[in-house]
Amino acid sequence: MSRKVILATLSLILFLSPVGAQKMKVEMFKRVKKDLLNHTPLPVDKKQATLDLMTDETGFAIKADGKTEVKVEAGDGKITLLAPHKTKFLVITHPDYGQVTWKIPKKGLRKKKHYQANLLTDKPGKEYKLSKQWVVFKVEPENAILHVDSNVVLLRDGTAQFILPIGKHAYRVEAPFHEEQADTLELTDSAKLIKSVALQSFFSYLTVRTPMPDGIIFVDGQPIGKGEATSGHLLAGDHHLLLVKGSMTYYDAYVNVARSEKKVVELASSDLQPIPLKLKRSVVRADSALAQKQDSTHTDIQALVKAPVTITAPDDSTEILINLESVAIGKWEGELEEGYYAVNTRKDGLMSDIVPFWVDDGLPKILDMSAPMANYGLLNIHSNVVGATIYINKIKVGMTPYVVTNLPASKPCTVRLTYAGYRDAEATVVPIGNDMVDVELKMKQQ
Repeated sequence: MSRKVILATLSLILFLSPVGAQKMKVEMFKRVKKDLLNHTPLPVDKKQATLDLMTDETGFAIKADGKTEVKVEAGDGKITLLAPHKTKFLVITHPDYGQVTWKIPKKGLRKKKHYQANLLTDKPGKEYKLSKQWVVFKVEPENAILHVDSNVVLLRDGTAQFILPIGKHAYRVEAPFHEEQADTLELTDSAKLIKSVALQSFFSYLTVRTPMPDGIIFVDGQPIGKGEATSGHLLAGDHHLLLVKGSMTYYDAYVNVARSEKKVVELASSDLQPIPLKLKRSVVRADSALAQKQDSTHTDIQALVKAPVTITAPDDSTEILINLESVAIGKWEGELEEGYYAVNTRKDGLMSDIVPFWVDDGLPKILDMSAPMANYGLLNIHSNVVGATIYINKIKVGMTPYVVTNLPASKPCTVRLTYAGYRDAEATVVPIGNDMVDVELKMKQQ
């Protein structure tokens, strides 16, 4: 047999061998940008490009542009390599999977950039299974904080996505004024998981729709709009609903709202019964029962009745206020004319919730008031540096990102962030009662 025949035979054998059928494939190439709210670091190199090839295999030899051998570092479900600036293609070789030449999409690999792609391997008899899978979270409300394993993400638009190992993972979602929700999810290799999470609100809302576009809607004595309107945060319980136009009251009733309920009250024309607006009188003190101070804006409306009223504070040192006017300490007894009144208590600079009530007949009224409570606000503090130490008025409270609770409303406080290698960032913020203020501080490297 001639030498040429022998070489041709050997080439054919090599071509038909299992090694020839083995292959590799690179897909889903993308540039990765740093997530400032993710604890996972994202390194870059000043002179070279960083590339993560997602694979569970090891033993690869890689050359940039087919001539420069690059160092490959194995990681958790990936291999990482540093390629020269402007690398156009990679030659990837493996003892079991053969060789593939992969052309870099677009302008190639650039220095100071971090890239990622999936490196798939295949050979006869091997069943390929994904080691990682995508999970997409859709959360209500949109401004929630999401914990997945050790990752922490502050949501802006209610969505976030992760690529995680196949199997079970713990997650927790929290948001101000909502019930926290914690659970586990399980990822499979069949398809990505879309996880919807809707947090239950602590507060209730009342929407009122009327056939009177210019009628003013009051909830617990506070105007919320005309014609159709929705209240702010309400606690569960009875709330006084009033519809007024000019000097007439068209609807007057109490509405019960359950915890976390978004209640809608539809008023029809048949529900509206116009009666003269009840006069809101100034307080008639017990020590001056003959005083009769009429509201100057309603002097043409005559008071219909008076009722004896007893208001008791939780202790003898707590102040009682009627329509925000201090009337007694510990206990108040006297007569109030027909109309709407707002009663609350005050002690040591703290105010209780307002208790609204009506005097609409001559029957005695008895109110036992609750203790004063502070009106607190929240600060949602985040930065371009994750894990920075947060100080509120020089007191350490946590690490970014973090929601600081129980801050006295309307009282300015100093927020300061510190982190090694960065200059301190500081701002003065005024918390808003029963609401959250978003605080973003940018830190600069020293």
